[in-house]
Amino acid sequence: MSTAILDAKKIQAQKLEIKTLIPADPKTVYQLRGKRLAELAQESGLTDYFNLLKLLVNAQERVAAETGLQEENCFGLKPKFNLEQAQPMAQANFEWGNYWQSILLELVSDLLPKLSVTGSSELSEVLKELVGVKPQTLQDYAEAMLLGHFAKVPAKYTLFIWAALSVYWSHWATDLASEIAKSAESHKTLCPVCGSHPIASVIKDQPRAGLRYLHCSLCETQWHQIRAECTSCGEDKGVFLWAESETKSAIRIESCDTCKGYTKMLFTNIKPELEVAVDDLATLLMDQHVVEQGYQATTVNPLLLAHEQ
Repeated sequence: MSTAILDAKKIQAQKLEIKTLIPADPKTVYQLRGKRLAELAQESGLTDYFNLLKLLVNAQERVAAETGLQEENCFGLKPKFNLEQAQPMAQANFEWGNYWQSILLELVSDLLPKLSVTGSSELSEVLKELVGVKPQTLQDYAEAMLLGHFAKVPAKYTLFIWAALSVYWSHWATDLASEIAKSAESHKTLCPVCGSHPIASVIKDQPRAGLRYLHCSLCETQWHQIRAECTSCGEDKGVFLWAESETKSAIRIESCDTCKGYTKMLFTNIKPELEVAVDDLATLLMDQHVVEQGYQATTVNPLLLAHEQ
């Protein structure tokens, strides 16, 4: 892999009115994510897992599109948010209740008949176990995961619990992010809406090529972050860009020598079909190379919950 040093001052000098936040659009996010999973399933080397993820994401899309009484059953009434508080959708900052458990039941109900067709009996048993877990235990699992303590939750459940939480959070984050955007600033390490870690950086071509947004791993909001600054510690010195070739690679890694962290960068201005969670997962070999150099991921992928924060 080749590396390059980034110059933060040069990038900051390119001033232009920038959207500090791009609100989540859950239905579209899940639709595009499912499409990308289908495209990469055969070539990923993880065909069975990608096919499972596609079924799960399709179920998320269906629930996200609910309207009327079914929408109320899944999401409840709109929670009260304090917009004067930083990260108003952080789990400690509002009453989020247990409606997400209704979403979990919807996801499982969608998945079980499809898994029976594919012959995934072992996974079907896991899902049946999951819906039999006591509500308070599920709530404890959710709180642990929202705090980043994934190891406190049985690994076989984490993917599905996070999927349900994400549908709930992204549903309410849409309008909230629009309000926060009026006063939000760039340079946030964590999501300004819910306080979660990003999945990766997405490089866009509007309103100009090269703008960087971090994509939230929970509520799907995107927030602006200047390039050539570490997305974890904010340092602008010792920031390197890694790529598999010296040509314009569509997927790269940005590392920081100060905190020894790294984040994946997806250049959708070069390759528009890239999807932040799917293509991050599909390029884990790049991560392996950087980890061997002593760096650690500062991001969380909802399709592979392997990080303890």
